[in-house]
Amino acid sequence: MRWDPLQPEVKLNAFLNLADIHLLPQKEDAANLVMPSKLTGMLASGRPVIATARLGTQVARVVEQTGLVVEPGCLPCIASAIRRLGDDEPGRRRLGAAARKYAVDVLERERVLRGFEDQLHDARIPESARWGELASSNKRAQSVWCANPVT
Repeated sequence: MRWDPLQPEVKLNAFLNLADIHLLPQKEDAANLVMPSKLTGMLASGRPVIATARLGTQVARVVEQTGLVVEPGCLPCIASAIRRLGDDEPGRRRLGAAARKYAVDVLERERVLRGFEDQLHDARIPESARWGELASSNKRAQSVWCANPVT
């Protein structure tokens, strides 16, 4: 392991590809808030990931296919996972290939944008609902208007 100073963004891909294993430590209460953006680069590098996450979270569901999931805050668990993957080159290669496949199949930019467009298309607002009132969660009415409805 080596610690380098902050590097230019153009070197990020090269640095991600240097790793044998990526480590994604998270606080226990953060694992289900959002998918960490750094996970995308880790997966795209084609290297396995060790993540601290609660089972059942989105992070855990992805990393179970592409690396190892360990209990958040458990340093002996992290060390054991590093040793396990460090001693298993065929396993690292298999999980790394799965990580790269996941990145290409699920996280590729055009695929994500097409999926978003499909969701927008599927969520078309009926003509009768384009003008109206909706009550917000705090019971105050808000006007709702769709300037360019999808038809």
